[in-house]
Amino acid sequence: MSDVSDRAAAPRWLLAIDASTPRCAVALGHIDPATGVSTLVVDDTRDDGPNQASVRLFPRIEDALAIAGIGPHQLAAIACGRGPGTFTGTRVAVASAKGLAYGVGCPVISVSTLAAMAASADHQGTVLAVLDARRGEVYGGTWRCEHGPGQASTGPQPQGEERVAPLAELLAAMQPCPDDLRVVGSGVEPYRDALPAELAATALSLPGPTGAGLWTVAVSAWAAGATIHPAALDAVYLRASYAEMGVHPPKRPFVKSPFV
Repeated sequence: MSDVSDRAAAPRWLLAIDASTPRCAVALGHIDPATGVSTLVVDDTRDDGPNQASVRLFPRIEDALAIAGIGPHQLAAIACGRGPGTFTGTRVAVASAKGLAYGVGCPVISVSTLAAMAASADHQGTVLAVLDARRGEVYGGTWRCEHGPGQASTGPQPQGEERVAPLAELLAAMQPCPDDLRVVGSGVEPYRDALPAELAATALSLPGPTGAGLWTVAVSAWAAGATIHPAALDAVYLRASYAEMGVHPPKRPFVKSPFV
């Protein structure tokens, strides 16, 4: 009986990863099952540059587990940033989270990269999180943040659907803008001219979510019971890839093999 009680009282270890942006975040910590208090033990946030964020993802997960002094089978769940963001990085993170979850036999938690970005702003109020989607557009979502990173009893609350559009169009849809609005993310600098002066003055350019911001939304989702089977985890891109739209046609014409 004591063994069962000890296991029930043991902290729940949670791993969170996001590679949807040039900033790759790995967060590892535990949650007290009795009080719900969360402790972030490892915050490994690195700005690796475009298409490089996911290259060293597994070694960094191994390093985080070693620092915490636990094995992968002690993980209660694995949270993963599902995008939107770069197609390659998002796919790698989702596949990594699925593979690890299947291996250790634990559920996963799907979290929005934009929500993690909003939580990374450490802003009390309304946050418009924007990631540069190129072609004059941003991936954007509006969130209400009542707690900063590390205070994850309630994470950012969505204020509408995430979408891809020009920044000016997202702002127009929010009129009148909340007095406490702050614009945050990698979409700030390329499209700063689209921001009114009062918003440009407070806008924060970030390459991606921090480990602390990712941890905030992961713990909030865990508290809400949002765990799912690994098979249900999927990437969210908000729009088709260049290849799917024919923006980058093949360099060589297709040739059908004579053997098939």
